[in-house]
Amino acid sequence: MLRHANSPAENEKRDALSRLLDDSHLEGADRLRAFLRYIVEEELAGRGADIRGKTIAQDVYGRDTSEGTDPENVVRVDARRLRQLLELYYETAGKHDPVRLYMDSGGYRPRFESVRPAHSLRHSGWPVRFGVPIGVFAAGSLIGAIIGANLPTPEVKFASSHSDTASASENPNLLQRAAIYEKSPAALQAFNLAQQARAMIFPIFDRPRQLLVLSVFERVIELDPDYFGGYAGAAQALATLSVITPPSEVKDDYTIAATKFANEAVRLAPDNAWSQSAKSWAYFADREYETALMVGKRAAQLHPNDGAVLDFLGAAAVFSGEFAEAIEFADRQSLLESSNQRFANRNISGAAHFHLGEYETTIQRFEEAKNLGDPLSAASLAYQVAAFSALGRDHQAQAKLAELKTAWPDAPVASMLRNIHSDNKHADAVINELLHQGWSPPNTQSKLNR
Repeated sequence: MLRHANSPAENEKRDALSRLLDDSHLEGADRLRAFLRYIVEEELAGRGADIRGKTIAQDVYGRDTSEGTDPENVVRVDARRLRQLLELYYETAGKHDPVRLYMDSGGYRPRFESVRPAHSLRHSGWPVRFGVPIGVFAAGSLIGAIIGANLPTPEVKFASSHSDTASASENPNLLQRAAIYEKSPAALQAFNLAQQARAMIFPIFDRPRQLLVLSVFERVIELDPDYFGGYAGAAQALATLSVITPPSEVKDDYTIAATKFANEAVRLAPDNAWSQSAKSWAYFADREYETALMVGKRAAQLHPNDGAVLDFLGAAAVFSGEFAEAIEFADRQSLLESSNQRFANRNISGAAHFHLGEYETTIQRFEEAKNLGDPLSAASLAYQVAAFSALGRDHQAQAKLAELKTAWPDAPVASMLRNIHSDNKHADAVINELLHQGWSPPNTQSKLNR
């Protein structure tokens, strides 16, 4: 396993570029190769801070930015493709490369990092190293440690007879935990805690919940820095904090940190569905909706019956405007027939049906969620108000609106929905029905940032 280290020397950076240019993923992609070579040469020449979409359009593509068109659009498209190819390369052929090249979202300047075995960076201060706002943990780390010490840990019994061995062989979960215990008791504690924290992430619109879950995953990483689940869970909590936070530097910090944690999870366990799901949700937080869905589908293929993976994929689909796909992911019959192991599928399905104009089904799905004990959020009630209102059933809409006002009187519903939907018209479809019912947004939308 590898960890980031210090910035490499110039010759190491050139070697990293050469390995990328020689990789089969860039064969025939002359424009991407020119793009990559240009930004690296500019960086090595000391002009990295001046790289702009305009300069790439002019210097690499020979486009005239004064022609009245948008030549920088092709740069943005190619940058997205290049980021995806870099990710793919370092997950496959380049996973053991000593130096890695990154191009972070929001810019075109390349970034190089050396990597080395994980043990050399133990106890190096992971919140700082991953770019996590320290304030996130100042209030939550003690809570996470307390939770980690007090949540029940499934007992591991080791086979002492033939019958016990047979029993264990029929219980994959028991065998899995026994194998982890062989590594260390702390590793088993980290695993158990991560599984419990993973089930706490939904509903995603609950900011204090996300901060609490993030602190729990901090504890998981402290217990076992080599366990991918700690980083995957932290990435999903950070990405969730990003998508429910209004545009700001704090939102950007959450997004950057989520991406770094997701990359670490993928580095540790590239073929694990949870790692890929975390990467997908980090892409969603960065508003890379198409890529988020692509990676989320990859995660679902790796583990088709992982309800948490499907929940995040369904959420990415519904808030990206892919409503039919969201319903497909949320309503998979094999999962609906099982006991309530999931928290979000019926809420996701209800929201997607609303945007397809299927208001009766929306009401039905949210009613099922309530009856089965799924956690609800202010957004869940807002969708129900909107569905009743769209059907002209004002009396029921008013009743749900009263529930919303009682349970979450200060919830910034409009901000919640506009921050997470890729297109404001989908958020406004809900908000306008609320306004039609006499709903008044709270005076202070900044509560979402607290």
